[in-house]
Amino acid sequence: MNQQQENKINLDVLEHVENLSNQVNKLMASRTESVFKRYPVTFGILILLGAIAVHEGLKGLLKDLGLLDINPWYLIIAGLLILTITGTLYKKLEK
Repeated sequence: MNQQQENKINLDVLEHVENLSNQVNKLMASRTESVFKRYPVTFGILILLGAIAVHEGLKGLLKDLGLLDINPWYLIIAGLLILTITGTLYKKLEK
């Protein structure tokens, strides 16, 4: 055997090993699922409870500070302003 044939055989063996490892990776990837996909209801409920807890906590904090005693129109304007700022910031950071 000459050097070129030996190199070709070596490369073929490496190529076969690489193909085999790719097949194993694809097989294992298809069997693994995200935790969110396996337990969607559980995580949905936990996320909902977390959002409600944060909402009620902020509402209680705003009541204690007396910020909810003002005109509701001010709250609407402040909320829209906050949403506008966060939306603009999101668009700028996405680029």
